[in-house]
Amino acid sequence: MSTFTALGRNDLRSVRRDTLLAGMFLAPLVWIAMVRFGTPAATDVLRDRYDFDLTPYYPLILVGFLLLTSAIVVGGVMALLVLDERDAGTLTAIRVSPVSMSRYLGYRSATTVVATLICVVGTLGASGLLPARRLPLLVPIGLLTGLSALVVTLLILALASNKVEGLAVIRGLGIVIAGLPLIPAFLDSPWRLAFGVLPTFWPTEAFLAATADATWWPYLAGGVVYHALVVRWLHRRVARRT
Repeated sequence: MSTFTALGRNDLRSVRRDTLLAGMFLAPLVWIAMVRFGTPAATDVLRDRYDFDLTPYYPLILVGFLLLTSAIVVGGVMALLVLDERDAGTLTAIRVSPVSMSRYLGYRSATTVVATLICVVGTLGASGLLPARRLPLLVPIGLLTGLSALVVTLLILALASNKVEGLAVIRGLGIVIAGLPLIPAFLDSPWRLAFGVLPTFWPTEAFLAATADATWWPYLAGGVVYHALVVRWLHRRVARRT
């Protein structure tokens, strides 16, 4: 526990010093405001001018603006923290300290999942578009999204050697992680399951099914298994690079 506390304090100092990291963590506040106040206004305009009801698309809006972005933001921030420590030689120091690399990676994994859970519950809960009776669903779906964020973190660390490269990878992953998983919502074909290679497909489908009162637990279970396999593989690659 003392190891986790020390690493956590170091992370807080790093975020406070780096305006980019701080800005990434503050970005969800802007998205909450956009969704909470912009969506009802857009709903009124579309209904009055075009006789179009936006309400059935609220779950998709929540997924696109808040759920998926939570994975890319938290995953990206965690990866940039590790890349900062790699550039500063901190990881080299950890190798000769009582803190093992496996424990360090365990800390990173746990904080990524928990931070994403908090982000998902906080942003979707504050959006004003999700009925109160749906809020308990955010816990399991938030944890699954946290696993997606962990995959994002590990992918960035596996592909980038420094912070500059990490930022480039985050931009590239943005459309893949936060854009493509929305496509299956418009497909009525078994081929939609092909999008399951994307980690964020699983929390997206679980959330959309749950809000539609459909069976959603298979997406949760399938997502856990899929993420476990991918995380294990990526962990090995990252451990060899760090």
